[in-house]
Amino acid sequence: MEIEATINFLKEIEKFKTCERTCQTTRDGRAESDAEHSWHLAVFLILLENKLDNIDFAKLLKIALIHDLPEIYAGDTNPYRGDTNNKEEKEKKAAERLFSMLPESAAKDLSSLFDEYIDQKSLESRIVKSADKLMPLIQNLCTNERHSSYRKLNVEYGEVLEYMNKYFSGGVLEKFYQSLLSEAHDNGVFSESESKA
Repeated sequence: MEIEATINFLKEIEKFKTCERTCQTTRDGRAESDAEHSWHLAVFLILLENKLDNIDFAKLLKIALIHDLPEIYAGDTNPYRGDTNNKEEKEKKAAERLFSMLPESAAKDLSSLFDEYIDQKSLESRIVKSADKLMPLIQNLCTNERHSSYRKLNVEYGEVLEYMNKYFSGGVLEKFYQSLLSEAHDNGVFSESESKA
């Protein structure tokens, strides 16, 4: 029955609230959850709606809200100090497991959105990916005085550039990237060895 399957899925994704990320919240000692991250990302995209042309905005928000759901099973992977081997494959398998709980039509819809995000062929998926990459910069600026995850993991400014630059090539998100990167660099968010370079 569709109602029962939907309720069971909603119960299962409650676990998303407990999937911890590396970034900390502004409350001392509490990791940000995937659910909080996805909400923050979605609000960011809402604020950009009038600056993004020729996109399906409903699809954009759907991708933003479900892009990390498979981490309920696959876990969050830090790109600098985490084990990124087979990350995409693990998340695809986790997505299949999770979305198979849904009624057929909803399972197909969410699977399609997740695959679109992984494939990075649509404009919407690329916008979500780029905006997603900005969120740790924002989070680390919010928590910088007490617990920057970049400093905790000894992530240097150069590492962030090497990892992040490929996601930005003009447009409004490039402007946000440059602004956030400059603020983070100036405020010592990164590991000391290169942050003052």
